[in-house]
Amino acid sequence: MKLRLGIGIATALVLTAIPSGYARAALPLAVCDDTTPLTLLTFNDFHGRIAASSPDTVAWVGTLEEQRALAGEDNTLVISAGDSVGASLFNSAAQNDEPTIDLLNTLDLDASAVGNHEFDQGWSDLRDRIAPGVNFPYLGANVIDDATGKSVLPGYTVVDRGGLSIGFVGAVTGDLPSLVSPAGLTGLTITDPVTAMNGVIDDLKDGDPGNGEADVVIAVIHEGAANGTQTMAQNVAASPAFASIVNDLDPRAQVVVNAHTHQVYAYDAPGQGGTRPLFQAGSYASNVGRVKLALDATTGATCSYATTILPVTSTPVADLLSTYPRVAEAKAIVDDAITKANEIGQQVIGKASKPITRALTVGADGKIGDDRARESTLSNLVAQMFHDVLSDGDDTFIGMQNPGGTRADFDKGAITYAEAAGILPFANSLMTTQLTGAQVKTVLEQQWQRDSNGNVPTRPYLQLGLSSNVTYTYDASLPEGSRITSIRVNGSPIKAKKLYTIGSGSFLIAGGDNFREIAKGVNTADTGRADLEAWVQWIKDKGTVKPSFGKQAVSVHTLPATLKRNKKVSFTVGVPQDSVALDTLDFKSNAITNDTVLAFLKVGDKRKAVGFGDVVDGKATVQFTVPKKAALGTQRLVLKAYDSRTMITLAVKVTR
Repeated sequence: MKLRLGIGIATALVLTAIPSGYARAALPLAVCDDTTPLTLLTFNDFHGRIAASSPDTVAWVGTLEEQRALAGEDNTLVISAGDSVGASLFNSAAQNDEPTIDLLNTLDLDASAVGNHEFDQGWSDLRDRIAPGVNFPYLGANVIDDATGKSVLPGYTVVDRGGLSIGFVGAVTGDLPSLVSPAGLTGLTITDPVTAMNGVIDDLKDGDPGNGEADVVIAVIHEGAANGTQTMAQNVAASPAFASIVNDLDPRAQVVVNAHTHQVYAYDAPGQGGTRPLFQAGSYASNVGRVKLALDATTGATCSYATTILPVTSTPVADLLSTYPRVAEAKAIVDDAITKANEIGQQVIGKASKPITRALTVGADGKIGDDRARESTLSNLVAQMFHDVLSDGDDTFIGMQNPGGTRADFDKGAITYAEAAGILPFANSLMTTQLTGAQVKTVLEQQWQRDSNGNVPTRPYLQLGLSSNVTYTYDASLPEGSRITSIRVNGSPIKAKKLYTIGSGSFLIAGGDNFREIAKGVNTADTGRADLEAWVQWIKDKGTVKPSFGKQAVSVHTLPATLKRNKKVSFTVGVPQDSVALDTLDFKSNAITNDTVLAFLKVGDKRKAVGFGDVVDGKATVQFTVPKKAALGTQRLVLKAYDSRTMITLAVKVTR
């Protein structure tokens, strides 16, 4: 008879994440007479990282193979948690991710959860090309056919290891409808992933072989914690989606593998009889996740486990090639993909006068990453391309770009076709729609994100890129829905009832990234052009592409609507007023910082400087006394930051 005893775990141990390359000590959960070892190797958010360096794909495959050999093939399982394709490097994207599909097949995966990027070209592409092209099952318990009420993807798969049946249960983030073009999900409903997975786990544990049975259950969900440097408790408090995984996922799932948020963490989450490993291994072929399990040889119960996030091996590639056949196969795939991509992408199509980047920030790990919650020179440039290509002379045409659609950066100098393709990798169609000025305001309000159920998603704020003819101010301290305080098109206030034509990729026009108001537009039209084709031609026509460092969206706080002559005025510019809209006057792109903001107002019949504020870290307090001879009535208060050429125009009423 086997005795199984749950044990208590200290709070500090339960709530602490681990950095890459460090291990979590084994945690005994039960006393077992006879155990079976099982090693689970994982990766997530690979995103077509077919490369010879940064990352070295072959060395990364070698990491998997070293670990598989160390544990023994018969004791090892290898899985992906989704987003293996899509948003890929040009080496893979140039061939529609076929090199990545070949690489995945070489790895002999046991299963993969489906990610949102597997749907980038719609359900039909996943159904007809990607899924049939791989030698493992894509799992998606919560992707439901409206006609049948059943999942269009398998919810689980079962494999045998060491005399035990191991069941993998998979699901995709519930945010999927806002992350891909809604048109690509026609006829499908995406249900709550945890609820769907719990239903499958029930089936695997109900004793009925007709709906599958498993001794061991491993949950693989393409969703995760927002910040790997924080504790599990902090992430639970910040994210309802992650909180549901921690608190609501059936405790009979003995391991929980995360993805989607590109974070590195390993937590000890509540599980049956004690705790269970819950972890994510970063992204972009930078790590491998590993859980070593000791399982009860009869029942499959977890006796102990140890979780490690492994960096890429330091073993020389030459040694890996001579030792592991899969590594040699991977190298052949990578070499062939790079050769073909070089042929396609080596053409120089223009040049950049300066670096043009996304909003780049330095993370806690010291790595530079893009911050989708801040304005960027590159997303604005893409939006300007939409304007120039689609406006047909309409100077009130508005180009818009969702930040998640901008996926790489330009260095100063030559721009190749491959580099241009890396910026816009999703093969969107160029589309237009028409919105009233009031609807444009609603779209900007939706940068403070809510999903279709009214919940705040994993990324709570997304900063749209806009064509240069649009500027606006906001005050994030105001109630939700009223934070946009002014919008100007070509310097004039936007008109609430006027129709404005909007141009963007099909993803955003269809209401992607929770910008649902755009999908309510009228006279929506597909131009028949692909974004990459238009982007490349636009760069060619420009010859030299120049970034603008003038901010188009600026926080202005506590500016009174009425200014009285001879009275003092004080307000802030570029100062964040909430915890998600954190932008300042200074770009987080490679850009120019500001020293001073000057305020101009009409005095008599001339516009004069009336005050200023020193800018520190992109933030300023502007103070001045309204001149005695300031022009009365509705006037324009103009704020200028000369270093970046940012100009903010606000309507104020001047009284005696």
